[in-house]
Amino acid sequence: MPLPTVTIFGTINKIELKYSQSGMAICSFQIECSEKNSKYEWENLTLRGTAFEKQAEFINQWFQDGALCVATGKLITEMYEKDGKKNYTTKLKFPKIEFAPKSKNQSSEQSESKGANAPVYHERKEMPQIPDIDIDTDMIIPF
Repeated sequence: MPLPTVTIFGTINKIELKYSQSGMAICSFQIECSEKNSKYEWENLTLRGTAFEKQAEFINQWFQDGALCVATGKLITEMYEKDGKKNYTTKLKFPKIEFAPKSKNQSSEQSESKGANAPVYHERKEMPQIPDIDIDTDMIIPF
């Protein structure tokens, strides 16, 4: 049975880039999500993830702690023992991290804090009106 694939919207935190002995980039991070339940109490979910090579360098370069992101990956649960007690952690395997949609004000603030090379997203403009074209029906080629 294949692992479930999930897409999560949340804040990325604890971003840490390291390099292996062979020179491969490894970035570990956490994604935190929260929402209010029916009792108006906050429910939180924290997922850990690890990205490699170009994806790792992308996350480290363009995301800051607390930045909104959309993450897609395989959901796995790992078990480890500490002091004779079994502990479980939920992680994203093979994560793909992208920028979350932002309002106009938030995207300009992010580009200022990250520098001139940060990608800037602009609101989509309305499509221009296409003028009516007079087509001679004798010139239409049937397919």
